[in-house]
Amino acid sequence: MICYSATFLAYSGREKEAMKILRDHVQHAKKEPGVLMTRVYRSRTEPRRFFIYHELADEAALEAHLASQHYTEHILTYLYGLFEPESLVRDTYNSLTPSEAHIP
Repeated sequence: MICYSATFLAYSGREKEAMKILRDHVQHAKKEPGVLMTRVYRSRTEPRRFFIYHELADEAALEAHLASQHYTEHILTYLYGLFEPESLVRDTYNSLTPSEAHIP
């Protein structure tokens, strides 16, 4: 299992647009093969900060997700224009629990 996450700060006044795109993204991502879980969150202390979290079956599922039509059209095209580029932090994680461990 692989976890993929991203955080970013939306431009002031663009939060509602970002929320709409992110909610739509979750609905599409849930239908993708290999996507085990997907969630988006908004910070309680900084309302412009968003957190995206995906659990995926493997590297192939992550690659397929990032290459999906929805991701490339909606996230890369529309969402990227709504947040401060320097605030974007993306990362992938491997599970450390024995039943899900995939440590190279």
